[in-house]
Amino acid sequence: MKPLARLDRVRQTLNAPPPAPVPGQLAVDVEEPPPVCEHGNPQCAATPTRPYVQGPRCDEHRPAVTRPYFQPRRPQP
Repeated sequence: MKPLARLDRVRQTLNAPPPAPVPGQLAVDVEEPPPVCEHGNPQCAATPTRPYVQGPRCDEHRPAVTRPYFQPRRPQP
């Protein structure tokens, strides 16, 4: 197939109307519930939360350190 013929075929496909919707299928924006605190077993499940590396946490269960402690090397005297 020549490149121009291929482009024409693609243009026809793109210009065609979309297919009819399937019965029972509806495009709606679904609101997700806010994340809950994942601390403990059973989970705390409090809201509101903040995102951390360990997962969403409430203010009571927020991690004390969120990344490894780093201290640059001091130059030797």
